[in-house]
Amino acid sequence: NGNEAGDVGSCVADAAVASAKPKPSSWASLLRPGGSPSGDSAWPSTSTSNLNGISQHQKYESLVDALQDMRVKFSPPLLQPRGLVNTGNMCFMNVVLQALLYCAPFYNMLFDIRQNVAFSFNQPTPLLEALIQFANEFKQDPTPVSFLLDEDTEPFVPENVYEALRQKNVFQTLRGQQEDAQEFMSYLVDGISQEMADILFQHQLKLSDRKTDDVSNAGGESEWQEVGPHNKASIVRDSSDTLVETPITKIFGGSIRSTLTVPHSVSAPSTRGRHSGKARPSSNREPFQWLALDISSDSVMSIEQALDEFVAPETIEGYTNIYGESVNATKQILIEKVPPVLVLHLKRFVFCHNEGVQKVQKFIQYPQELQLSPDWLAKSTAASKHRNAKYRLESVIYHHGSQASGGHYTCDLRRSEKAWLRFDDIDITILDSVDKVLDEKKDRSAYILFYTIC
Repeated sequence: NGNEAGDVGSCVADAAVASAKPKPSSWASLLRPGGSPSGDSAWPSTSTSNLNGISQHQKYESLVDALQDMRVKFSPPLLQPRGLVNTGNMCFMNVVLQALLYCAPFYNMLFDIRQNVAFSFNQPTPLLEALIQFANEFKQDPTPVSFLLDEDTEPFVPENVYEALRQKNVFQTLRGQQEDAQEFMSYLVDGISQEMADILFQHQLKLSDRKTDDVSNAGGESEWQEVGPHNKASIVRDSSDTLVETPITKIFGGSIRSTLTVPHSVSAPSTRGRHSGKARPSSNREPFQWLALDISSDSVMSIEQALDEFVAPETIEGYTNIYGESVNATKQILIEKVPPVLVLHLKRFVFCHNEGVQKVQKFIQYPQELQLSPDWLAKSTAASKHRNAKYRLESVIYHHGSQASGGHYTCDLRRSEKAWLRFDDIDITILDSVDKVLDEKKDRSAYILFYTIC
């Protein structure tokens, strides 16, 4: 309430007057004991021996340097599990935070920034900073999980994440109202990526010494002609609205190719004097950070079948061609570039005219290892290198209940090669077999799947 906010502000002001501490020169120094918002730093400590203001382990002088140079790292750290307190319908946030924490490339990105970047209070990155502080709450510990859970691993409230969201004016009812886990994940990950892109964009402005207006339009849609299989030419447009590549797009970013084929004419050449047959296909290449899969069809009972449905050609009746004729066009979406981390969102909630939004309750099978089918990939040079791509399941976010506006969220996460954990807010359960993750569950439905490329 307002009184509490005032008290906090007074305490902060009093503390600042009482003892003016030197500004931290790095994330490591900010999160060391006495500087961490929650006390001791859970990440391994870094050397504090400085050379030109950078510790021995710091590789970068600025966040810009790190964002430009960062590579995707897959080796998963072994973390000491901790539950998250549900302060009132906050399970949607808890499962997403846990899933991102156990997504090795995402955690390693946070770890690299924390360890290797000189900290600056001037960076407009509240979401990134909140996630770094959140990850700092979890110790890296190779101890078998059965022993770790016997220890006193106190759950906590991710208040720093709440505060960052308040600054962004998103999910203002952070307590008391259920939200959708996929929508929250989308906002959080996109928001961090946008913070990074803004920093990189401003850096490019300084380097180019151009006005903002000159650069803001530099990322317009590009177009070129491409010759594909059987020497068939097509027009390709890149409608990506991302001007700057970020570590987030390196981790989650893929692209799809949407191809539209329109008949030239429905009339024969002898009667209309026009060129009949199909026009040259036109394609749009668009970025994605997760794929939303329609599972409403009776024929879809597995992830593979949902992906078959995703790439199936769609007939568009009554499409007007270049001659003004109404024809049947064909649209098809195929995957052009696969990401290191493939996130699949199962569209559980569908709108019915008579009943409103309803949940698709049926069980959808999902494999521990997902082999990409060539039928899902575009017939392009860019897609050819992904022909044998294989993914391993890392986490599953579940939705409990039958209503879109309520219910509950839990998640299963892979901690190590054979160790799976089930998180239900503050409760953590060790799963004795991956079958407990893959099998059908009567009280919950898989909603979001995280796969990492093998």
